[in-house]
Amino acid sequence: MDIALLEDNPADARLIKQYIETSGHACTVFVTGQSLINEFHNRVFDLLIIDWELPDISGDKVLRWARDSIGHDLPIIFITGRDSTQDIVAMLDAGADDYMTKPVQLEEMLARITALVRRARQHEKINNTTYIEPYSLDFNCHRITKSGVEIALTPKEFELARYLLQNIGDLLSRTKLLEEIWGYGPEIHTRTIDIHISRIRKKLELTEEHGWKLTSIYHKGYRLERIARLE
Repeated sequence: MDIALLEDNPADARLIKQYIETSGHACTVFVTGQSLINEFHNRVFDLLIIDWELPDISGDKVLRWARDSIGHDLPIIFITGRDSTQDIVAMLDAGADDYMTKPVQLEEMLARITALVRRARQHEKINNTTYIEPYSLDFNCHRITKSGVEIALTPKEFELARYLLQNIGDLLSRTKLLEEIWGYGPEIHTRTIDIHISRIRKKLELTEEHGWKLTSIYHKGYRLERIARLE
């Protein structure tokens, strides 16, 4: 696969590029956001890795440009030295598929790259719409509406919401969710799933007052249930 790496730190860029190429992939390094944007007019990459701190355009702005200009089919991993939940949520809002905090663990990075590209290549559109009261799921457009009103979701949020709604009442382990939604095995440790669950609960109003209960089962996973509302 052909990977674009946006990283201005020479030592980090050299190490990541060497590891990616040793694993059998091509890797082109860009040190400024503008140089990456310019190259995208001439080339197609299989995956993009973006650092947050750059000398010209911040990484989150490059990320938003990529989503606005290229779309959501391109897998994007965001690398940052920041690890606060607020920063991670901001990055996910901008459209990243995943994030890693520095110093990057190279073997884990390769596992995430492989999983994201595999899922992107194997993805096939399903030509139907599923209705799970009061939600309507359009698989072609990755679109969910509630009582006719569209809910703005990122692609990963859509996939997670779809999986939860199609498995109402089932206990879904963290391992299962990581495998089904992100393509990761149990060896990958990430807060991504917890943040996405929190956001799905809020956006879809999966709360008791709306007839739903999305529960975290300690050391086991998550369960979405319908509940009777008190009138």
